[in-house]
Amino acid sequence: MSNPVIECLLNHRSVRKYKKKPLEPDKLELILRAGTRAATAGNLQLYSFIVVDDDEKKKELDRAWEARPVSLADAAVVIIALVDQYRVKRWLRLHSDREIHNNRPINFFLGIWDALIALQNIVVAAESMGLGTCYVGSILEMNIQEILKTPEHVFPAGMVCIGYPNEWPAFSMRLPLEAVVHKNIYVLPSDNEINEWYKERDAVWDTVADTLKERLKEQNIFGIAQALAIQRYSEEAVEKRSKGILDNLRRSEFDLSDKD
Repeated sequence: MSNPVIECLLNHRSVRKYKKKPLEPDKLELILRAGTRAATAGNLQLYSFIVVDDDEKKKELDRAWEARPVSLADAAVVIIALVDQYRVKRWLRLHSDREIHNNRPINFFLGIWDALIALQNIVVAAESMGLGTCYVGSILEMNIQEILKTPEHVFPAGMVCIGYPNEWPAFSMRLPLEAVVHKNIYVLPSDNEINEWYKERDAVWDTVADTLKERLKEQNIFGIAQALAIQRYSEEAVEKRSKGILDNLRRSEFDLSDKD
């Protein structure tokens, strides 16, 4: 069965190299309109988009990003989706003298949900036009108040680069459906099932250059899972990245603490 939407979704891949070609204003507007048609909690659209097309501002974002597998400056536009509880609070205060509480976990996570659903709509719309996209999770850690001048109760939920592709990379591997789909209840897998599901990723170790393997052995790394455990999931690595997120929560004045 031919379905252009399904074909677009199944053909997704992250594009990290772009042509030096601007995105036409009418295409950008259509992409943004598609974003605003996403489902939203209470029809309140608890998000905002910041469209960054200024080269100097993109370079400023690049400088704030430590690990850069893609240069934001090369993309035609960078779109940042924000949890935005500031705007709705301003509206409510204009029409009510009641105290407004919108900086607690329910407000934060509904805003995250809204922002990311809308951003995914933007990605699908852009890719349906033949554009390339790449999500950048590091926006969670960047000081957006300093870079983007955001007010309180605004938090960075996601960022995506969009532009005309200068490459079409190969598809990234995905786990089989049985690894990620459960029916009615969560079924705990066996060790054998875990190893079977991840064997394709484990096999990537065979493609690593011998010189790099020798350096990694000094860290007691002898496989892909060990590399991830040390480089991404060690206490040091997790705390380093989490600090930026916690700083952003503090700056945005969201309170996720337990009040009991």
